Amino acid sequence: MLASNLNKVETSNILNLKTEGFTVSFFSSIADLTTEWNSQAGDDLFFNSAFLAALEAAPPSGTEYRYGLVKNNDNKIGIVYYQLKKINLYLSLRLDIYTPNSFMDKVWHGVKSFLAKRVNQYALVNGNMTLTGSNGFRFDDSVPVDDRFSLVDEISDELVSKLKREKIKVKAILLKDYTEKEKSNITDWRYSEFQVQPNMILKIDQEWSSFDDYIMAMKSKYRVRVRRARKKAESLEKRQLSLEEIHSYADDISRLYKNVADQAGFNLFILPKNYFYSLQKQLGDNMKLVAYFEDGKMVGYFTNIYNSGELDAHFLGYDPVCNKKCQLYLNMLYDLVDDAILLKAHNLILSRTAMEIKSSIGAEAHEMYLYMRTINPVFNRAVSKALDYFKPKANWQPRSPFK
Repeated sequence: MLASNLNKVETSNILNLKTEGFTVSFFSSIADLTTEWNSQAGDDLFFNSAFLAALEAAPPSGTEYRYGLVKNNDNKIGIVYYQLKKINLYLSLRLDIYTPNSFMDKVWHGVKSFLAKRVNQYALVNGNMTLTGSNGFRFDDSVPVDDRFSLVDEISDELVSKLKREKIKVKAILLKDYTEKEKSNITDWRYSEFQVQPNMILKIDQEWSSFDDYIMAMKSKYRVRVRRARKKAESLEKRQLSLEEIHSYADDISRLYKNVADQAGFNLFILPKNYFYSLQKQLGDNMKLVAYFEDGKMVGYFTNIYNSGELDAHFLGYDPVCNKKCQLYLNMLYDLVDDAILLKAHNLILSRTAMEIKSSIGAEAHEMYLYMRTINPVFNRAVSKALDYFKPKANWQPRSPFK
C-alpha cells in the first residue's frame, strides 16, 4: 500500500504532495494543464479538457473546479477531478416552495426545514455532478487498483487543507458513483456508503440497424405503445439546432429546462442560461441539441453527448401541457434510442430519475454507490442516518418490454 506521510511544498498557486516519490499539483483551471491532462484522460470525452472547459465557462450554480495532476518520480501517472460545491440543503430539497397538506405534514416539514437549513456549506466532490458515473480520477496501470482509493482520499484531505488556507472551509468530502465492482476497494470506516437513484442504461443490440428493428424486438403491447406515442407527436416539428440557434433560443431552452428542474424533489444545482451553448461550442459534433416546435413555438428539447461508444442522454426540458398532450418525454426517449442505434453505440446512458418510464423502453437499473465523510470526525457516525433521512424516496416498477 502507498505510504501516508505527505511532505508538502507549496509555491504560488501549486501545491506539491510527496509520498515515496508521488507528487500532486493542484490547478483551478483546466487551461493551466490542458496538454498534461489530456495525455492522461484517454478517449473519455467527459475527462477531456474540452468538456471541462465548457463547464468552467458556464458552471452550474455554486460550483467551482479543481484539478490534480499526479506524478511518480516526475512521470505522469494520473489525474484527479474535483467539483467544489456550496450546498444549501433547504433549497436543494425545495422545502422553500413546499406546501404542507396536513397537520402532521406541517410538523414533518418544520422539523426537516429546521435541520436542512443548518446544511449550508462547502462540499468537495470527487466526480462530476452533471453526469452519472465514476468521473473522479484516472490512473495508469502503475498504480494498483487497491491503492487508488487511499491515494485519492489523501489527496482530498490535502486539497481541503489548501482550500482552508484560501479561506474556503470544506465540511464534507463526497466520492461519487462507484459500481458494485469498484466499491470493493473502499474500506475506510470514516466514509458512509449510500445510494440514490440507479443509473438507467439501455444496451443497444448491435443487430439493430434501424428504429424499426428496435420496435420489432419488443413485445406486442410495447410496440403498440410506441406507435401510439409517435402518432400523438405527429403535429410537432423536430430539428437539431445549430450553435447559433442554441444561442438565439437560449431563453426558451432555459425556461423549458426550469420546468423540469422545478419538478425534481432534489436539485443540487441550476444550469446557467449559456450552459448548452458552451457545451456545443466545445464539443462540436459529439453533442447535439434536438428541439421540438408546435406552431413555431419551442415546446421541448433534449441533448445527448457521444462518448467512446456510448450515447449519454444529457439534460432536457419540455412544456408540461405539450408533454401530456403529445407524450413528449416518451417520444424524446424513443428519439434517443433512434440516435443510439444510428451511431452504433453500445449503450444509451439515461442516468437517474424517471426509472419506470425508462425501463419501459428497455433500460435496466444499475446501482451506483456514493461515499461521504465529514471533515470533523465527531459527526461521521451521524452521516449515514442523516443521508437516509434526507434522500428522496422513489418507488417504481421495473418493466420488461422485449420478447
